[in-house]
Amino acid sequence: MKIWKSYGSEHSMNLVMIGSFKKEDDAEKVEEELRFLFEEIRSLDDSEVFRDRFSDDVKKLLYSKEIYCLMPQELEQFQYDHSFERDGKKIRYWTDEWDVSAALKIMLTGGAKVEIFSGDNYRESDVKE
Repeated sequence: MKIWKSYGSEHSMNLVMIGSFKKEDDAEKVEEELRFLFEEIRSLDDSEVFRDRFSDDVKKLLYSKEIYCLMPQELEQFQYDHSFERDGKKIRYWTDEWDVSAALKIMLTGGAKVEIFSGDNYRESDVKE
């Protein structure tokens, strides 16, 4: 009999990320980029996603949308469960994952002021506008 001895973690972060933009057009562009990335990266074979370097196909995909801020190791994040919506100049993003650097970079590159907090500890109404 083998006994498994390893570290495990629970992925129920209930993370909330809110990006506030100066212009609604900027928020709309970032929303389109996020939708594009989540759809396209999920459709890729795992051998394209779990790499140390971007494949030529992934480079073409990212460059077609002028996305230059991501690292190859961050592509996996676009396969995680998430939800997001745009309401005017704001994008609200929810996930149970801790690792959200890719979506954060997309929002920041798009001109957002970003707030990140635990939905377990705060409600959005607790966060100052």
